[in-house]
Amino acid sequence: MTQFRVGDQVTIHNSQTGPEKIAMVEAFTEGKRCMVLSDGSQWRADGQRQWRAGSAYYKGPVVEPTQPGDVEIVTKRRAIGVIRKFAQDLSMDSPLSAEALKRVVDVIQAEKAAENVAAKATDPEE
Repeated sequence: MTQFRVGDQVTIHNSQTGPEKIAMVEAFTEGKRCMVLSDGSQWRADGQRQWRAGSAYYKGPVVEPTQPGDVEIVTKRRAIGVIRKFAQDLSMDSPLSAEALKRVVDVIQAEKAAENVAAKATDPEE
């Protein structure tokens, strides 16, 4: 069983999608049986289920110590969500100027070009 301490950085993991959120252990309550995280959520002290989860069969997220790469995955997931929301709400009635939209397109095209150059550099057939 993983022992968490106040101040530890932890990752909330979903069994299907992996790392979802990064948080810090803020306190223990209920005789050190309940762990309170910086996002306000409460977990069993071992991190294996949310506090007050009733069923004996629990298939929800769990808390684990933050591993290398977790922060990058969570950051990327959040950025993709923001970009998708931005694109979903985009229309000709959007208050963004043509110049601002052109800057967004320029960044996307630069990233695609860099990706193509990297792919060609690692392709042994060329």
